[in-house]
Amino acid sequence: MTDSLYLGIDQGSSSTKGVLIDVSGGSVADFSVAVPPRVEVERTVEQDAEGLLASVVEVFLKAKQWASERDAKIVAAGLAVQRSGVLAWRASDGVPLHPMITWADTRTFPIIQSFGTYAERISDVTGLPTIPNFAAGKIHLLQRKFLEPSVKVGTLESFILYRLSGRQLFVTEETMAARTMLYSIASGTWSEQLCRDFKVDSARLAPIRPSLTPYANFEGIPLVALLGDQQAAVLGRPGESGYALLNLGTIASLIVETGERIVQKMGLMTSVLFSREDPQSKEILKNFMVETTSAITGTVLMEPLRRGWCRDASELQELCSQSYNQHPVGVATAYFVNHRASPPWHPQRTPNAIFCRPEAAVADRVRAIVENVGNLIVRMIEEFQDKGLLGPDDNNEIVVTGGGSELDYLLQYISDVSGRVLHRMPTREATARGAALAALIYAEKRASTREFTKEPPRKSYQPGSSERRRRYVMWQKLEHDLFHARLPSTVEIEP
Repeated sequence: MTDSLYLGIDQGSSSTKGVLIDVSGGSVADFSVAVPPRVEVERTVEQDAEGLLASVVEVFLKAKQWASERDAKIVAAGLAVQRSGVLAWRASDGVPLHPMITWADTRTFPIIQSFGTYAERISDVTGLPTIPNFAAGKIHLLQRKFLEPSVKVGTLESFILYRLSGRQLFVTEETMAARTMLYSIASGTWSEQLCRDFKVDSARLAPIRPSLTPYANFEGIPLVALLGDQQAAVLGRPGESGYALLNLGTIASLIVETGERIVQKMGLMTSVLFSREDPQSKEILKNFMVETTSAITGTVLMEPLRRGWCRDASELQELCSQSYNQHPVGVATAYFVNHRASPPWHPQRTPNAIFCRPEAAVADRVRAIVENVGNLIVRMIEEFQDKGLLGPDDNNEIVVTGGGSELDYLLQYISDVSGRVLHRMPTREATARGAALAALIYAEKRASTREFTKEPPRKSYQPGSSERRRRYVMWQKLEHDLFHARLPSTVEIEP
């Protein structure tokens, strides 16, 4: 056991995870703590911020105790946090006055809709599609609800940091600021024009700090790195640096690093990957990334469990294999985007549906739902390729991490349909590991995390069955028919 350890914490929407690594980047211990569930009512999606903070503190304490029992020292820590959640809290004691409005909350849709074609200008400045999931509209709502200057309104990482620092520090980290729709991607500052557009008081916004910098000292452990969760996953991703990252967690994210270049593509998200201060020039150096996400893939993968068709991921895999062995060409096609049926149907309110032939069994339905997730991801891959971010020859391979990467059937299906090689990596917890590596490179004055992430893949998936491409085309046809309400009577619509 080495004496020097580095802690990485991933605060997500479904759990908070931690990992301890040594100075070589090797993982030595991991931890997991449950978090309060999200409360969802129509477009409103909230989560208990106090409970999220408590889970982070618990991981800190578990890691500290583990290290102490082995006479080791945690030199530094990094924290990755779910993005775009906003809450209000009292400055005097840090107590939340409103539940966190999560990234999945879309109650600010009317604000976004009011911009009309001006939304394109907002996207030009922010590098983001102008949609209600980001923080700007939520900050507007809470600033209006709590007018007193003594009430802080900010993103989740600002709240956690405020409390971990003993209410001494009210700042926001740069990757988080870059996803608010109030941040200019070119200047790296809050945009006064965007604040006026969203009717946000810029004087109440937290100052922006680099991703890698001393933040606070909690339980004797210096917190020196703070990042968005997907950014941390990129830093912690094993494999070749040129490969795209597919992170299959609660949401699915496909990410390509662009280095020091700002690359903007319509419909995709351009974000800061991480920032740090140059020790000589004191200039803030930034790396960037391009990303697309699917917010519903994790939920759709849980459908067979919710319906009682299987009990866990291993049974999910078993049923998919059983169906494929009995009916290689498939007898069921599912289109699940987890929206309720709401005629007249249109893409934003398309119902869940399964088209089954008479001989279809439960295993076939399970397989169809898993393939549905694969199809959503293939669409993301094709969008990247169409926009020149994934070449047909170079950078043809994709690194896959996250809990969903454990499903062999899903990964092979994606490889077959997309024609790309997928590499499933030894660790599924790339986000916590990335936060730990960010702390390590800051403390050890290293240039990047790449020297610590050269692990060979646990398994690779090569494109094979052309039949699965036909399945993708069938899924697209079902989607088209749903959009136009032209469906055969055998399609099962979820009530």
